[in-house]
Amino acid sequence: MKKQQIKQLALSIVEQGDISGDVSQWIFNNLQKSELKLFVNYLSSILKEATVVVKYAGDASPVIKNKIQKMFPDKKLVYIRDDEEIGAGIRFEFGDYILDYTVTNMILKIIKNIRESL
Repeated sequence: MKKQQIKQLALSIVEQGDISGDVSQWIFNNLQKSELKLFVNYLSSILKEATVVVKYAGDASPVIKNKIQKMFPDKKLVYIRDDEEIGAGIRFEFGDYILDYTVTNMILKIIKNIRESL
């Protein structure tokens, strides 16, 4: 298979949101090792771009989830409750970007600024 065909296969799987047993069996039976590596890389990259990971502490109300959905209308949202790392606030991870609106991060920034100004 050509690179473009492998990329299109990965894209179609992400768009469908699921992969059937028959398709996965076909992939493992028909792709060579190097093609399979390329497929996994494409699949990982496309999934990373299509997904927003939302980490938060406490409970996310339906109103907040609705606002987040409006912020990222074309993305799949994955909500992860992480009380220990987040403390309070919310953190968005999408593609190569991170938006960190957590109390922990704000405190670390304040401490860093204080140290730099001394």
